[in-house]
Amino acid sequence: MKYGARWVISDKKKDEYINKLLPQLATLRARVGVSQDELAGLVGISRQTYCLTESGSRSISWNTFLSIIMFYDYNSRTHDLIRSIGAFPEDLFYQFNLGQTADSSFTSVKDSLNVGNMIDEMDEAGKRAVKAVIAAEYARCKNLTAAETVNTLSEIINK
Repeated sequence: MKYGARWVISDKKKDEYINKLLPQLATLRARVGVSQDELAGLVGISRQTYCLTESGSRSISWNTFLSIIMFYDYNSRTHDLIRSIGAFPEDLFYQFNLGQTADSSFTSVKDSLNVGNMIDEMDEAGKRAVKAVIAAEYARCKNLTAAETVNTLSEIINK
């Protein structure tokens, strides 16, 4: 196997990803609150090229696509949108990290560790249990007395 062969993505697949991103560029940029000039500078193209791309008059190179995806994927205001429209190149994520093709049962490291979503999906008893564990750890870290710890836990459990 030639060096890097496991990281190859076909031109057809690249075009699919690019075509999913292009119609969303204006929306993504608005969510982050950057100008066309700022974004063009961040990804290393001219404002004119970016303007033509955002208006649909021009496509982008794979390298420019990757720069734009990185910018939006690492931004909390656009991360979920990039993933939901299918513009993030999951193929590369799996190939880089696992040396294999994408498995739809594992979407991303961030998604698998989203504690906030886990807590939101719990019933009230589960939420109280999580709060009690956090309170107990807080008490341990702050060296609270046993009585202070018991009082705090009692308040949480009885809510």
